[in-house]
Amino acid sequence: VVKRPLPSKRLRRIVRHLSRICATPSRASARSYTSRQRNREKNMSSNLKNEKAAAEAKDIEVNVDAVGVENPLSTGKFVDRAFQLNYWDPEDNIFYAKEGEAIANRNLICSIPNLFLGFAIWLMWSATVVVIQEAYDASKAACVAAGDTAVDCPTYHFSGWIKPGDNYKAILYTIPAIAGLAGGVMRCVNTFMIPISGGRVTVVCTTVALLIPCIWAAAILKSKDASFTQLVICAALTGVGGGAFSSSMNNISLFFPKRKQGLALGLNAGFGNLGVPMSQLLIGPICGYAAFGGSAAGADTWGGNAGAFYTVLCAIAICMAACGMSNMPATTHELVSVANCVFKWLWLHAIGMLATGVATGVLIATSVSVTSAFDAPSDSIGRVIMLVIVAVIVVHALIWYCVPPQVKTKVVDQSVIFSNKHNYVMTYLYIMTFGSFIGFSGAFPKLLKDLFGYLPDGTVNPDAPNVLYYAWIGPAVGSLIRPVGGYMSDKFGGALVTQVHTVIQTFASVACGILCWQARERLNDGKENLDLFPPFVFMFVVLFYCTGVGNGSTFRMIAIIFEKHEAAGVLGWSSAIASFGAYIIPALFGVAIKQKSPQTVMYFMAAYYFSCIGMNHWYYLRKGCEKPC
Repeated sequence: VVKRPLPSKRLRRIVRHLSRICATPSRASARSYTSRQRNREKNMSSNLKNEKAAAEAKDIEVNVDAVGVENPLSTGKFVDRAFQLNYWDPEDNIFYAKEGEAIANRNLICSIPNLFLGFAIWLMWSATVVVIQEAYDASKAACVAAGDTAVDCPTYHFSGWIKPGDNYKAILYTIPAIAGLAGGVMRCVNTFMIPISGGRVTVVCTTVALLIPCIWAAAILKSKDASFTQLVICAALTGVGGGAFSSSMNNISLFFPKRKQGLALGLNAGFGNLGVPMSQLLIGPICGYAAFGGSAAGADTWGGNAGAFYTVLCAIAICMAACGMSNMPATTHELVSVANCVFKWLWLHAIGMLATGVATGVLIATSVSVTSAFDAPSDSIGRVIMLVIVAVIVVHALIWYCVPPQVKTKVVDQSVIFSNKHNYVMTYLYIMTFGSFIGFSGAFPKLLKDLFGYLPDGTVNPDAPNVLYYAWIGPAVGSLIRPVGGYMSDKFGGALVTQVHTVIQTFASVACGILCWQARERLNDGKENLDLFPPFVFMFVVLFYCTGVGNGSTFRMIAIIFEKHEAAGVLGWSSAIASFGAYIIPALFGVAIKQKSPQTVMYFMAAYYFSCIGMNHWYYLRKGCEKPC
């Protein structure tokens, strides 16, 4: 055996170096190769995506008629004959083109009138109290002219509730206020109804529940001696219409693919909110003649016509929902039967009604007809805040301890939002937008009447405009501009849009306060104030415009700030709390009118809006903020 000498270490290093040079390209050439490879892969990926999209479009176009119908009993133009859908996946393009889109559109068409009536009946008291007050003023003047000074002579005297010397104008704010309080409570409950009762049963039962206060109010207001206590209870029962928003939006979102949810939810919410201005526009004329027969309650007023009118519309909407709406399949919602769905709806509805009943009972127990403990302005304001706190605590306690097991799981899952401080910040901001919109909607018609409907001596001004011909404009603008707020937020950012319009809203509130003060001062000086009516209405329309845009922009902010599993819970909770604005603002105006200083409410709201400017800037707009959006 011949032993060959091993190569030296230096020689071995040279060989390894030459091997690497031959086998590996230079760094520059490697980068060039990598870049070329990436571009090639990118082009191939793009081509594959285009080919796949074209193939999917071709499949939808060519094969859609060959695909079997998944829901044969639910594809009718007007009627769904199935208890539940068999299959539902709106992101499945072939299925959605074949039958899903028609089913979704039919449900949207049936949902809108029901939500529209929910808002209309919830806020009908904003116009009804104006009709009541006008009937009282006219009949009281007739009684005085006839020499009859008895407290029960005028129409709608409410002598069992209102004592001699009480401010009739101020106490009437109680009716729309209690409706607003009930609406906030019911919105907390309605958030959980769709999964256990189904969309069809929930919408039908909600509108059926609205029939009760409508029929009752129609019966009560036929008499000049109508009971104020019964009217307060009727107003509380209409709160189910305010709560319908949560369940309706939850239901409709399930029917549409993500690319179409924005439009569908915008149509549902936008047309639903239009129920508010419709009530304010139509109730005055409807109550001015015998539209449903019978005799006038007094002073050519048929006060019960509003309830009768909505009873007819509710009957039509119930038929539409019962025939045309659908329940999600068993894979989405585990529903047993129609009877079981109705039972669970009644279960949750009873929780909301119990909480509303507690709040209404506290309201009646602390009213001027029972006690004088809250006569002072500070005590009256404390009573307003106390009622909201009582309602919120009671309804949340009942939801936590008394809901069905299916709902309890969801409640526990959603409770995670209460450990996130941005939940409270966004709720604070959403009260500024939706809370202001719904609160001013409830108070604006009567505020116009109180400020501009009387002469300096307190008698009715015969030259005063019919306030119901103008009060609807602001809520209409706020409802219609809401989608624009969402569009502006997509383009410029939700925080910036919110900030700009909150600044405008603050100045508009101050301007409305100054005009309120001037209107009252002129009456105190023995002068008329009708020349202030146009600028006052204009500034309030600006205020409604800002709240409408803010509704859209804050919704967009929530979707960006929170994770998907948290956003739904935050939207539900913040909108429920903001709904209490429908109680707080009319109630505060009731206190202020009694003290003859309605401008105080507007200045208070301006201060609150100013705090929202700072909060929005700090958390969402400034450079280096926590959650830019």
